[in-house]
Amino acid sequence: MRQVPREIHKHIRARSYIGGSALGVSDGLVTNLAFLSGFAAIESGKISLIQVAGLASMLAGAISMFFSGVLAGRSEYELFQADKKREAGEIEQEPEEEKGELRAFYVAKGLTPEEAEKIVGRIASNKEKFLEDILMHELHVHQAKLSNPIKMGGVIGLSFLVGALIPLVPFLLLTTVTLALLGSALTSALFLFLVGAWKGRVVGRKPWRSGLETFLIGAAAASILYLIGGFL
Repeated sequence: MRQVPREIHKHIRARSYIGGSALGVSDGLVTNLAFLSGFAAIESGKISLIQVAGLASMLAGAISMFFSGVLAGRSEYELFQADKKREAGEIEQEPEEEKGELRAFYVAKGLTPEEAEKIVGRIASNKEKFLEDILMHELHVHQAKLSNPIKMGGVIGLSFLVGALIPLVPFLLLTTVTLALLGSALTSALFLFLVGAWKGRVVGRKPWRSGLETFLIGAAAASILYLIGGFL
């Protein structure tokens, strides 16, 4: 039996889910921090009202993000199926043209025209593999890269819930709006930086730079809404 070579360098698994969770956490944190900051400026003496509003904002945002993730994943799947159907039709109607496009790809990769001709001939003998190669090289799509819409929605929605809970916790534990707002700002600042640093590490950026960038975006959003709330 032929043995499959052991993978020496591990690849990042479930890239789309990692990206979705980073998006959900940072979006939930920034959204609820900005909302609570603005609402606290308006209702500076009613912490119970801020608590209810913060919980409502957290739940509404999580549900919205869940369905947005499902719709986005579903749309991606439907677009892939449309591309697959169109390319399958082109292979049936214009097989030589599709072979030419594939040959050009392999020649551009450094193969000689003769080598590319031989490889394309072998691939084209299997219609399923031929279609897979066309989709991968011409449109840069592959079914294995598609995310499960329900899982993606769940990851984004749950991550948003966790992120939105972070700035809300001080308002649930402390008794005065001023202390709660200060605690929320400090806690959120730390988590914004950590989430940004983690996201930067995943995508290959410098963690401190990505963390600082995420922190500054969140701080700017919260400050703007706080000023708007104070003005109103």
